[in-house]
Amino acid sequence: MPVSDQPVSSQPSQMGQTNEGNTKPAHAGSAVKAALAANIGVACAKFAAAAFTGSSSMFSESVHSVADCANEIVLMFGDRASDRKSKGDHPFGMHRAKYLASFIVATLLFFVGGVFAVSQATKKLIGLLDGSVDHQVDSLELLAALAVVVISACLEGYGLHTSIKEARERMDRVKVEKDSLIGFWKRTKSAELASVMMEDTLALIGLLFAGLGIGCSMLTGDELYDTIGGLMVGLVLVVGSAALAFKSGSLLLGEDVDPRTHKLLSQAVNNTPGVERLINMQAIHMDEDAVLLCLKVQTSKLDRDYDVETVDKIEKNIRAALPWYEWEIYVEPDIWRANHVSAEE
Repeated sequence: MPVSDQPVSSQPSQMGQTNEGNTKPAHAGSAVKAALAANIGVACAKFAAAAFTGSSSMFSESVHSVADCANEIVLMFGDRASDRKSKGDHPFGMHRAKYLASFIVATLLFFVGGVFAVSQATKKLIGLLDGSVDHQVDSLELLAALAVVVISACLEGYGLHTSIKEARERMDRVKVEKDSLIGFWKRTKSAELASVMMEDTLALIGLLFAGLGIGCSMLTGDELYDTIGGLMVGLVLVVGSAALAFKSGSLLLGEDVDPRTHKLLSQAVNNTPGVERLINMQAIHMDEDAVLLCLKVQTSKLDRDYDVETVDKIEKNIRAALPWYEWEIYVEPDIWRANHVSAEE
């Protein structure tokens, strides 16, 4: 086989080992822990209020909070599993355990919780419409439920604030352009942060519907509005689970680096002495901090010893230019041909 067709690489650092300069953000994982702490207290308060008042909105919110607690536990297990060293059966490490945990959260816990809440609210709504369930409510009891909604909103708001803080910190850490929270959620490679941000946002939206339903029932004395509020909470969970499943599924399949990182990589390779042309570049996030990078480059000499030195320089330049990532780098010296896919495409 010609030298130009043989992959050449100096020994890359194994994924899971921290590169020099790659330090975890100060609040890494704090969003999940804060959300779990808040949701345990919120779930207890909601179940007590639901049992006391019989409110459909409060029952749906109780199911929502239980699902949220389970979500955080699964995400924490996924995070711990991703840090485990592979025994050889997973050559690129266990990083994607985080993405698998996020997908489980989306497809099972969120969806099951949402469907259960919808089904319970639907049964009560049918009973109200056919007259088998009394429309009358106790406004004083619902006032207690409304107070729980307000307190829960404050706790969920704190959880979302922690998520936003960590999101901003991550954007600063990887030197990406400041973006809206929706934009950050779409392009973040952090499965647990995407899950917690979605969870906290859905919780606040669900509490809004629950509060409106309870408030209208208090004003009118009709159970119908509270039941509709509970139905909306369940539907919010179902819609949110679909969005999170799409996001975590995309991460699990493997997403490219963001455009600015792609540009910095191209510059680091092209500025390496001995590189004439960057022919092709493929990069996939194994998790938010680990990247698998494959390169085809044309060097100024088709000599194996020279190519090895050039490859070593390429790796050093990449790690120096983007020290906040863990890199698994494979470089193949090659000759550019018209049928090559450009690294800029």
